[in-house]
Amino acid sequence: MTGTSMDPQLASTTPAGAFSKKSQGSRKHHRTGIRNWLFGNSSLKGVAIRFSVDFLGANLMLIVAAILRLALTGRIGLENPVGVLLGKITTLYWINVGWFTATAILLFMVNGVYRPVPSSQVGKRLINVARACAIGFILHIGLGLYLGNSMPTVEVAVPAWGMLYLWVSGSRFSRMYVGSKYRMVRRNETVQEKVEDVLLVGGAGYIGSILTRQLLDAGYRVRILDLQMFGIDSLDGILNHPRLEVMRGDFRNVEDIVRALRGMDAVVHLAAIVGDPACALDKNTTIAVNYAAAKMMAQLARANGISRFVFASTCSVYGASDDIRGETSDLNPVSLYATTKIDAERALLEATDEMFQPTILRFATAYGWSHRPRFDLVANLFSAQAVTDGRIRIFNGEQWRPFIHTRDIARACVMVLEAPVKTVGGEVFNVGDDSQNYTLRQLGEIVGNAHPGTIVEEITNEEDPRNYRVSFDKIQEAIGFRASVTLEDGIQEMVDAVLSGEVADWHDSIYSNIRHLEGEGLSVLKFDANAARNEDAEMPATREFLARAA
Repeated sequence: MTGTSMDPQLASTTPAGAFSKKSQGSRKHHRTGIRNWLFGNSSLKGVAIRFSVDFLGANLMLIVAAILRLALTGRIGLENPVGVLLGKITTLYWINVGWFTATAILLFMVNGVYRPVPSSQVGKRLINVARACAIGFILHIGLGLYLGNSMPTVEVAVPAWGMLYLWVSGSRFSRMYVGSKYRMVRRNETVQEKVEDVLLVGGAGYIGSILTRQLLDAGYRVRILDLQMFGIDSLDGILNHPRLEVMRGDFRNVEDIVRALRGMDAVVHLAAIVGDPACALDKNTTIAVNYAAAKMMAQLARANGISRFVFASTCSVYGASDDIRGETSDLNPVSLYATTKIDAERALLEATDEMFQPTILRFATAYGWSHRPRFDLVANLFSAQAVTDGRIRIFNGEQWRPFIHTRDIARACVMVLEAPVKTVGGEVFNVGDDSQNYTLRQLGEIVGNAHPGTIVEEITNEEDPRNYRVSFDKIQEAIGFRASVTLEDGIQEMVDAVLSGEVADWHDSIYSNIRHLEGEGLSVLKFDANAARNEDAEMPATREFLARAA
């Protein structure tokens, strides 16, 4: 008997068998790993531009070095015809150009010069460039000695590699300076550490309704921008709070965004079409919401001088793997949901500069009670089925999943806002706890213990081998985050909520993203398809996924 994974947030939308060949997955892992090592989250377009600038610089510096050698050796004088001088310069240039430019670009690649780094770590960039140029200089001298032509080689290599270092460093600093000086609005001279006013995009949702309350409890002033597709019952009891402002608006609309950003110190961006099945309903709408709108929100926040931008991503970006995945591990997305998040992450990290310091939070699979409950998440779904049906079905019980409670997700967002910018700016963090990596079989056992008598049926699905565990060491070491709610306690609260009648009918579409979208929700979210298609060139992960799935 076969079926699909019961985890709607992680379910694949790919045609059966598209990822079944291990050789294809292995080759993809290898290619992705090399690309991440060389270029990090940089887009191919951005890398191509930097390649071109550095290639031009290498050639110019070599020409200048050749002129300097001729000048220092007394071979340039008024008595020399211009044609003779050009011939000598050309000879020196062609002797060195192939080796010099190829070595320079290759060394820059392997030394991380084309990987993005936060502006707070700009010194690391200079070290990488210096190391690459030093290695190139040594190799250049070695080649000259090997060929028995040491002096001309030394006389060209010394100034060429030295000036190339200045060229590359200068071009990076110039880009940083121009980017920081010419903005839509005048920016603060320093990153604002203290946050008082927070724009919460999607503040009436599953996570947002909890985070809103935690931010208010912590003393922040909160402005919510939400389409209110699920209503605002989730904000009952706090709508009249003196430090809360609720704006109904579409974060794909520039006017709504500009109005919402006014006076804010930080943005927490939670709004998205969440889950694989929901994202699969309409590709263009998913791209417009999860990528294009998130990118525009970040650009406008950056232009308005807002330094802190917390972006909600997902551990689904890791896809299928037998290894424990960390923030620098290869990404292996198997759904449109995951690829749009990867591309949005890349766009935000590429926008990082000395003033704009986004933080990417890759959430583990969420579970637990919320003021806007959901029963399309695997742990919550199992809890409800155990109570009403007395039976749960688990597909591929040996598969691993990382879990985290809604309150802990919200708490992680607050902790990031309170952490120093130098600690969290320009960084990616997995959000969860090592103690909550569970197999689906273990999850079923926990549900059975929470509601005794539940029959747990396990079914094998050979077409869905996805399985991954995640390391959460980085966020623990950086800001001291650990989960405060156990999976057992979270399951029990969901079981109790259904038993008590607090949820009248958990089958209602209001508790399911995909069923609500299939009903009336998608018509609200429909957007101009051309706007989504125009983004395709800047979405390598999504473009590759859709090409394979076609």
